[in-house]
Amino acid sequence: MRHATLTMIGMIALARIIVRNSILLVDFINQSIREGACWEDAVIKASAVRDQPIILTAVAAMVGGFFILDDPIFNGLAISLIFGFFNN
Repeated sequence: MRHATLTMIGMIALARIIVRNSILLVDFINQSIREGACWEDAVIKASAVRDQPIILTAVAAMVGGFFILDDPIFNGLAISLIFGFFNN
């Protein structure tokens, strides 16, 4: 039971980070549109600006997950974070 609970906590943490990145991306798009950029240029500009921080967040969470992968208690949490960010 404990492993399933920790796996779900990992999935919730994963979803929270993905949603936060998506909100920031949409905010950058809306800001560019307010500044007068067309929709396509705003999407490209926001993707270029937010790409590196999103990738660095995913890599940092994956590396942190590798350190707790061999722990029998937090194994499910680590697996859900690592493979969740890998598929993102």
